[in-house]
Formats: sequence, structure tokens, C-alpha cells
Amino acid sequence: MHTSLLSHTRTLLLAAAIVAVFILDWRTPLGFGVFVLYAPICLMYLWRNGWFTAFLTGAICSMLIVVGLFLSPPGMPASWSAFSRGMGLLALWSALWGGKLFAQRTRELERTQAELGQEVEQRTKAEQALRITNEQLESRVAQRTAQLQTALDRWELVTQATHDGVYDWDLTIHLIVHSSQWKEMHGFDHEDRDETFDQWSNRIHPDDRARVLRHLDDYLARNRQEFREEYRIRRRDNRWIWVLDRAYALWNKEGQAIRMVGSEKDITHRKHAEALLRQHEAQLVDLTSKLLKAQDQERQRIARELHDDMTQRLAVLAVELGSLTRTYPSDAPTQFHIEHLRKAAAQLAEDVHNFAYRLHPSLLEHLGLEASIRDQIDDFNRRTDLKVGYVQRSVPPSLSMDIATCLYRVAQESLQNVLKHAEASEVLVRLIGTTRGVGVCIRDNGIGFAQEPSGSSSSGLGLISMEERVRLFHGIFRIRSSLGKGTEVHAWIPLSDSQLDRPFDAQNPIAQPLSMS
Repeated sequence: MHTSLLSHTRTLLLAAAIVAVFILDWRTPLGFGVFVLYAPICLMYLWRNGWFTAFLTGAICSMLIVVGLFLSPPGMPASWSAFSRGMGLLALWSALWGGKLFAQRTRELERTQAELGQEVEQRTKAEQALRITNEQLESRVAQRTAQLQTALDRWELVTQATHDGVYDWDLTIHLIVHSSQWKEMHGFDHEDRDETFDQWSNRIHPDDRARVLRHLDDYLARNRQEFREEYRIRRRDNRWIWVLDRAYALWNKEGQAIRMVGSEKDITHRKHAEALLRQHEAQLVDLTSKLLKAQDQERQRIARELHDDMTQRLAVLAVELGSLTRTYPSDAPTQFHIEHLRKAAAQLAEDVHNFAYRLHPSLLEHLGLEASIRDQIDDFNRRTDLKVGYVQRSVPPSLSMDIATCLYRVAQESLQNVLKHAEASEVLVRLIGTTRGVGVCIRDNGIGFAQEPSGSSSSGLGLISMEERVRLFHGIFRIRSSLGKGTEVHAWIPLSDSQLDRPFDAQNPIAQPLSMS
């Protein structure tokens, strides 16, 4: 309200100023340019109230200038006074028009200045926001850089602790980056440039190269679930080492491998240890084979001596004791005693003969494995009250003496274990041949025993001897047993084509003859 009253007051003052100038012009003789004072008043209207009010005021002032020409007292020629007042009108309207243009330019300048001020303010705010964002980004970059450096330091410690060499293969640009441990493992200097794929593949041992590259291609084509290879590779100093190479690939949406990250471990010492272990195992197998052969030869020698010497001498003793009965025909007590000694000598001769046969059955050499096992079962039936069943199928008519002896000893030791430990009432012996080998299985319905967690049996010398015999021929020896459910002993030996004399029944796989269900 105060602003409105002030505005009306200023308008009234300007109107009073116009009236005052008119009165002054009216009272002043012609020739004095009092009418010029109308111009500042119109400009004030223009500045205060705008162009429209200034235009009306200018029109009123123009009329007053013209009226003043006729009302003012004479002082100079009328023509000169009219010319002067015309120039005054021109100056008045020129001032108004110039004031209008000045006001427009001023408003435009103020508007432009305001817009520039807003733009500067917005830009200032944007710069502040950008500065804050930049500081945040720098902080995050520094944090991520620190985290990345920590991860790299940790990875460096891990690779140093495990002695693994790491590589990163970009499959799109065929660039391979290697860690310092990898370079050290392969004999490179830290300043050496990373080698290409072709340079790496050319360093692989010729005997391993085709396999490694084939498996790598299969893995990148997703035909293999993993890439894990052990191979020999030549170092920069031309020394060969063994490495364990494990890698994982990344595929894009089209199923193409784009990156592959892997690690290599130097396993040269392990490979040397494995080779030495295999050498020792071969020596142990050779020693075991020699011991078993020596054992069989010693058994054969003892059996031959018992058969050729002791049995004959006991038989002669029995005959001589029988002749004594004819020497003392009338002495009944002596006759009874001599007869008792003769029977004891005869029984001893038979026991020695049976013992010699069990040490080394001559039937095995002359009639083969099947007849020997059948004879062994008959002897077992005579010596025990157990019911022994026997099944044979497609047994090769002739086997090497070593294989026949091995399977015979397994059957012999198994039956002896049944007699000693099983407390069984029934026993089943199966001798089965196939196109791939021959096997024997002995099952009883005895008390059984608890096997160790690894699935192996107890550490008795008999079982160990059987397993060693079978392993010498690269066979399979397996025992299945549980408390109260009996025991099954399986032995199977593969045969080469040269060891087979005739085709077998191919409808009987290995698992069938060895199964006792």
C-alpha cells in the first residue's frame, strides 16, 4: 500500500510539473525555449510508467507546445518561434523514441544479464556438483586401486607360497600375460616380453604336444569339462621340466571362448619321485615273483623228495612189517603189534603222499588246471564233512603253468581258510573262462568277518600271498565279506591271444562268472 501511494504521489508531481512548465511557457515571451522542459518530464514518465503513458504524456506536451505558440506573449517573429517550437517537438519525440529504445535495450540487457546470472549460477552449481562427483570418483578410484593392489599383493603372496606361475590369455587379441613366477619357472627374465601362443606350443615336448593342443581345442570348444594337463616343456635354458597346467575359460553369449586364465606348477620332482617309485615297485614285483617262484620250486623239490624218498621208504617199511607176521605166526600179541605198526606205517606213507601232493600236485602239470581243482575239491570232500559245489565253464584247455599254479594256489588257500575260520556248511567253487581271461571264485556261507574301511581284508599272510600272486599277472583280486553273511574270494587273470587255444563263450562277461549271487 505504501508503494502504491508513493507511485500516485510521483504521478501527481509529474502532472504538476507539466502544468508548471505550461504556465511558465504561457507567461514567458516567445523566443525562450521553456517548452524544452517537457522532454525530461516525458522521459520520467517513460522511465516510471512505461512507453504507453510516456506516449500519452508526450502527446499532451506536444499539444501544450503548440498552444503555447499562440498564448505566449510576443517577443520574436512568429515564424522563428514556430520553427523553434517545431524543433522542440522533434527533440521531444526523438528523446521519447531514443528513451524507448534505450529502455528496451536496457530491459534486454537486464534480461540477458539475469539469464547470464542464472546460467552462471547453474554452471556454478554444476561445477560444484561436478567437483563433488569428481572427488567421490577419485575417492572410489583410490579405494578400488587400494583394494586391487591389496588383492594383487595377496595373489602375489599366494603364487610365491605355492610356487605357481599364472597366465592370462586374451583369446580375442591373442595376447598372453604371465606372472613373474611363471617367467621364473620357464627361465625367462622379468624384463623379457611375454611370448606368443605359437612360441609356447613349440616349447612343449614333441611326445606331449599333440595331446595337449588337442585337449586344449576340445576344452575351448566345450567338448571337455576342464583343462588339466601334465606335460613336459623346455625352459629358456633348454632344460626340460614337468608342469601341471590347469586353466579356466570365459565364453561370450555366442559360446566363443574370449579369455583363459590358468596356473602352472612345476612337478618335475614329483615326476622323478613317481618314476623312482615305479622302478622300486617293478623291483618289488620282480622280487615277489622270484620269491613265489622259488617257493613253488622249493615246494616241488620237497614234494618230489617226499614222494620219491620218504614215501618209498615208508612203503618198504610197511612191507617189511608185513613180512614179520610170517616170521612169528604163533605169537598172537606180537602179530597184533606188528599189524598195528604196519597199518601205522601205511597210513603215514599215505599222509606223506597227500602232503607231497598238496605241496605240488603233479596233476597240474599233466592234466591242467580244471582237473587239478576238481581233484582238490574231491580231496577236500574226503577230508571234511562240508558240501562243496563246483561249476566250470569255457575254461581254456591249456594255460601257462604260472597262471594255472596261481589260480590253483588261490583255490587251495581259500578252501583251507574255509576249513580253518569260516564255520561254513556249504562251499561253491566256480572256474570260469571268457574271451578276455580266466577266473576262480570261492564262496562260503560261514560267519564271515568285518572288512577294513578301505575294503581290504585282514593282513593274513595267506591272503597277501594270494593277492601278490594275482597281481603278478596284472589280474584282479577281490574279497567280499560281512559278519554272518559268508565270504567270497574272486581272482581273475587276463589272457592274451597267444594264451588262448580256442574261442570262448562271449556271452559270459567277467562280472558274471565272478558274481556269486
